[in-house]
Amino acid sequence: MKAKKILSVAAILLFAGTSIGSADTYKGVPRTFLFNPSMDVCLKDTAEYKKNGPYVIGFSNAGLGDSWRVVMLHSMEKAAAEHKDQIKQLLITDAGHDDAKQVSDIQDLTSRGVDLLIVSANTEQAVDPAVTRAMEQGIPVVMVDRRVSSDNFVTFVTASDAMMGRLFAQWIVEKLNGKGNIVILGGQAGSSPNEQRVKAAMQVLDQYPDIKILDTVYSDWSPVKGKQVMQAVIAKYGKNINAVLSTHGLQTPGSIEAFLEAGFKPGEIPPHTTSDVNGPMQLALKNKVPMLEVGYPPAMGGTAIQVALNVLGGKKVPCTYEINAQIATTDGDETPSIRPDLHIKDMVMPNAPPDMLVTGGMGPDYNPSTFKIDYPQ
Repeated sequence: MKAKKILSVAAILLFAGTSIGSADTYKGVPRTFLFNPSMDVCLKDTAEYKKNGPYVIGFSNAGLGDSWRVVMLHSMEKAAAEHKDQIKQLLITDAGHDDAKQVSDIQDLTSRGVDLLIVSANTEQAVDPAVTRAMEQGIPVVMVDRRVSSDNFVTFVTASDAMMGRLFAQWIVEKLNGKGNIVILGGQAGSSPNEQRVKAAMQVLDQYPDIKILDTVYSDWSPVKGKQVMQAVIAKYGKNINAVLSTHGLQTPGSIEAFLEAGFKPGEIPPHTTSDVNGPMQLALKNKVPMLEVGYPPAMGGTAIQVALNVLGGKKVPCTYEINAQIATTDGDETPSIRPDLHIKDMVMPNAPPDMLVTGGMGPDYNPSTFKIDYPQ
């Protein structure tokens, strides 16, 4: 029985792994599944939610405050358009990164009789009661990108925040030979991706007593705010900063720009971590910044639609549905534990916009500013 369960999850994850179209790199089954030492895999039986379509699906979005979230939404709309035979309506709300607004949005969507609710939570704690109430009303909830603090949902579509945090931290430890000072440049305080990545990173960093955390600052996933907070940190600590653990690529360009404006020359800027975004990789190559990229593909928006249809079809789904994350480093910056799929010079789009998401899976002609698609509304 256990072997059968594992085979089922492998098949599901293989589908997810081959459909995201990420930057010409690793396309196998997610390593978080392959290297999971547990013989037990959590699966949800969704037979109670099985019903005939076409379906009305609601999506409560935390907001569209950055380019990653725009691509994630477009990925979802594209997937809905490709499943018009099964989806009658995809109802989308935007909370503007306001917890109270998102709670109200979820209540509105449930009152409109949705068959299933997809939620990307603004913060873990505040949105939890609304998600729990929807589940208690018999409406299945699929979380995507950001989860709530409880397990009161059917499944969580994501890439592995734990893997990202641990890889970021281990790479920095090995680049510094186990001794040095780190700044953690977070995203949005209280959002599950940031909290989970930092928690996983600390599981690594806490094993190295000669690694010191100088400061933890938050960017709200913005390069502008990332630059502002790092300017203050650099003014305080200067060249005592040996590495910056950035929990995503959205804020990483701001950090590198802050070092440059503080007088750091190419080759002097400390190692940085990043994800998904073209700009940090462009800056790393131009300014000789050691860099590790671990992807968190916005293509998971489209995957959430397929998972929602699986739930409404009564198919078993994993409790956490993880998609692929590629790994890349700048040349010569591999470490004993971190071996990249490719180098950043082979992944970067030199002439593309800095805010382009290289892991969007939207195809070569995609332009987020002009994208429109006829999805069922």
